[in-house]
Amino acid sequence: MRKGLLRRLGRRGATVATVAALAAGGVGLAAGSASADGVYFLHDHPSGHGVGLYNSSWGTTKVTQDLTLQSFSWSGDWISPDCWIRGADINNQGNVWYRITSASHPNGDPYVGTAFVYGAYADGNWLFHNGLRAC
Repeated sequence: MRKGLLRRLGRRGATVATVAALAAGGVGLAAGSASADGVYFLHDHPSGHGVGLYNSSWGTTKVTQDLTLQSFSWSGDWISPDCWIRGADINNQGNVWYRITSASHPNGDPYVGTAFVYGAYADGNWLFHNGLRAC
């Protein structure tokens, strides 16, 4: 079968086909994604805001009053984002929220469970613009 294909396409055609296939595979590998299979540190793209954990993307009720994360360059706080969803628009900064599965700061116990954080305050919507999947 290989010889038959080479005969039909010729050496140049086979080379072009091989290069195209390798290039397509390389693009897929290089593209990556911002889907969070782990931890995202808020200091990677600091917004300069406190970040609350809420029970919905409408930001009406905090899931815990004891934990407000900090999105500053010096912060060691992190979240484990699962996906983004639309919700309340705070101060005309967009309506993107991240659904998270856990969060923590260096000086306390981690929060484990589903919660929502406002994207603009967490990282200036960086994860949203860089491939985090929609919920």
